[in-house]
Amino acid sequence: MIRWGRVLAAALLSVSLAAPAAADTPGLVDPASGEWHLYTKDFDRVLFTFGNPGDIPFVGDWDCDGDETPGLYRQSDGFVYLRNSNSTGIADIEFFFGDPNDVPIAGDFNGDGCDTVSIYRPSTQQFFIINKLGSKAAGLGAAELVYAFGDPGDKPFVGDFDGDGTETVGLHRESTGLVYFRNSHTQGNADAQFVFGDPDDRIMAGDWNGNGVSSPGLYRPSDLTTYLRFTNSQGPADTSFTFGEPDWVPVAGGFGTLSPIPLLRLESVGTFDRPVLVTAPAGDGRIFVVEQTGKIKVKSGASVSTFLDLSALSLCCGERGVLGLAFHPDYSSNGRFFVHYSDNSGDTVIAEYKVSGDPDVADPASARVVLTANQPASNHNGGMITFGPDGYLYIALGDGGGGGDPSGNGQNPNTLLGSLLRIDADGALPYAIPPTNPFVSGGGAPEVFAIGLRNPWRFSFDGQNIYIGDVGQDRWEEIDVISTADGGVNLGWNVMEGVHCYSPFSGCSTAGLMLPVVEYSHSSGGCSVAGGYVYRGIAMPGLAGTYFYGDLCLGNIKTFELVGNIATNHRDLTLELGTVPSLSSFGIDGAGELYVMSINGPVYKLVRR
Repeated sequence: MIRWGRVLAAALLSVSLAAPAAADTPGLVDPASGEWHLYTKDFDRVLFTFGNPGDIPFVGDWDCDGDETPGLYRQSDGFVYLRNSNSTGIADIEFFFGDPNDVPIAGDFNGDGCDTVSIYRPSTQQFFIINKLGSKAAGLGAAELVYAFGDPGDKPFVGDFDGDGTETVGLHRESTGLVYFRNSHTQGNADAQFVFGDPDDRIMAGDWNGNGVSSPGLYRPSDLTTYLRFTNSQGPADTSFTFGEPDWVPVAGGFGTLSPIPLLRLESVGTFDRPVLVTAPAGDGRIFVVEQTGKIKVKSGASVSTFLDLSALSLCCGERGVLGLAFHPDYSSNGRFFVHYSDNSGDTVIAEYKVSGDPDVADPASARVVLTANQPASNHNGGMITFGPDGYLYIALGDGGGGGDPSGNGQNPNTLLGSLLRIDADGALPYAIPPTNPFVSGGGAPEVFAIGLRNPWRFSFDGQNIYIGDVGQDRWEEIDVISTADGGVNLGWNVMEGVHCYSPFSGCSTAGLMLPVVEYSHSSGGCSVAGGYVYRGIAMPGLAGTYFYGDLCLGNIKTFELVGNIATNHRDLTLELGTVPSLSSFGIDGAGELYVMSINGPVYKLVRR
């Protein structure tokens, strides 16, 4: 697992406070997944994905803008892949150079302010230096400088070891910890050599203190610690920190201005009775916690009180109970809000209430039933309601329960079950139908916006996008993403479970179906997805655009980012945050900060470590 040393913040802070703006910082790359973990000058962590398993990572300033960005060398075909930003994406530059099994090096080898890619050939102990980048069509051509330096088995690295503005090569003998380098691109003996580190450490070099001179850094797989030395001389590390995995590869550079992903932790908010949602009106400093057993609690500072008690009206528990709460977009002026609960017969009720003269107490006498739906079974009630950016109220209902959707509700647009509904809560009573709803003129129930859902357990908006966590049957959990322009979309159930045929088990047609952007198998231990939110809070801007979700049985928290309708930058935060046993749901407060909760009672806020 990824380890975080207790001395991380203090050690890195000592570097950042002492270092001018030009100082380099270290990073680590997971060659198995292509994940890059870089650090800003304030030592916030930045993470993105670039590359394929087995690619060799390095960094350089490919576009001469002063910022170093990722490069990859694919030994199997001798291709170089370069990217001009520290972000997830495809290569901006690619070309062929060298032979299979060559080792890439990168640097400003002629002092012109631009980095290029060269190679070290272990079989002959030769460096092949070239001062330009190639193109995919023409390759790179012959090296401009070729010279021998070093012994078999030594590992190459690059730095400006004498501060003259030109980078040259060094070698590290992993068996003994010997570091040696030259200050010119000529054949000859080392200009300096010294021992730093332990056997099997992995070498890098950087200008750690901003004085214009590169000195060594090491990553030690045995203790997952990075060690930096500020001078080219024998001695212990000047600073160190712990982070990484044994097979990760160190890189170093001046990575420029980055949007960091902060180190995260879960901060306890309190314990409630089967919490299933945290929400709040926009801009409100309080949080409202929905308890499945019947009460909606309001928490303001340390004070917790009952906002509304629906216990006498609602049947709990299992998948029934008080399940959803949505504040009207104009709540601050009209005091209106809506709840989603199971009545004492187990059927779905959407009801409107208003706040009383006390802002922490709702008026139970203001109740108005907006919509009801008969539920043929005790499970698959859905439960989420929220207002979209179009001002309409969206309501999620499951397929009515029973294994495999025996009534075929998922594929039937004429029933409210197995659907995402959209109504106008500001129109005629009890509600109006938005004129752009897909079945407003027939062909389905006019309230229906999307069909093909099994048991949507939490959906949320990010701009016009709707992220839906849909609980699977026996094999697959899924996250769907649609938009407010996708009225009438069919999300597949019960033809599909995830991206796999369900009925029939094979040979099904996917024509006209929108498949999920993410799925995961029950074979991993998961059983019930809990859809979450895209982070748009202000406390941790490095998380902007990151979608959070989890699983009831695993208790894990995972994330991805949506780029061009493709889920990218997948992360599992379990090792960083731990698990939330019996994870029931996510929520956001009035400032867009994220919460997660357990059906066992605890509610947590996601905060910076």
